[in-house]
Amino acid sequence: MSRQILSLSHDQLTAFDLEAFVTHAEALNQQNRDTFTTPFSKAPSRWLSHYAFTPHPIELTSQGDVDGGLSWLVGTTLDFSFTRSLCAPSYGARGNRCYDPASLVVLEVATKVDQYVDYAPFCRDLHDSDKGRRYRLLAGLHDAVPGEDDLCNFRYRVSDEVIHQIMAVAVDFLSRFGLIKGELLSTDGQLEPSYSRYKGCTYACKNCQAFTLSEADRQALAQQ
Repeated sequence: MSRQILSLSHDQLTAFDLEAFVTHAEALNQQNRDTFTTPFSKAPSRWLSHYAFTPHPIELTSQGDVDGGLSWLVGTTLDFSFTRSLCAPSYGARGNRCYDPASLVVLEVATKVDQYVDYAPFCRDLHDSDKGRRYRLLAGLHDAVPGEDDLCNFRYRVSDEVIHQIMAVAVDFLSRFGLIKGELLSTDGQLEPSYSRYKGCTYACKNCQAFTLSEADRQALAQQ
């Protein structure tokens, strides 16, 4: 693998090792292939999409970031074919055509690692000819492209438990290499460590005095 020399300040340098990242991904992919072997019941000819894991080049920007963001880094190194086995109990051999579950899982992961607040803005970008090109390529989407209802129905169909199990693989993988951190646990119903999505301070330290909240205020926030 060739290395690219970048002009970065000391503050921009991290301990991230791309070669180690790819090597670990390959080992994890093989582990998932050996562990999850339940066949998916619906024939591929009745899928609306066809996910296929295809490694793509990983390039760095002049700022040292991965070109295409974390979703591109994850999608080109992790093979999500194993998720068909996890979703298999929720599908039958008969019935209407469906999206390949692995395709929808890739999109689900992308919404989280690229920090979309919900499905609406993500789907707008997904359907955009330019912004959504990488997502469609990673997910194996061609003629049909899912919308908000498709993603919501998929989540409801396979259950949050399965989604959480799949997300745990990606989150643990990224956390291991320091690509996401847990200074603040921001959540829209799922417990995945990530950066804050509100405008303002991106961390919530234990002794932060920036917010003066009464006990009633804290209880109201907890209920929300």
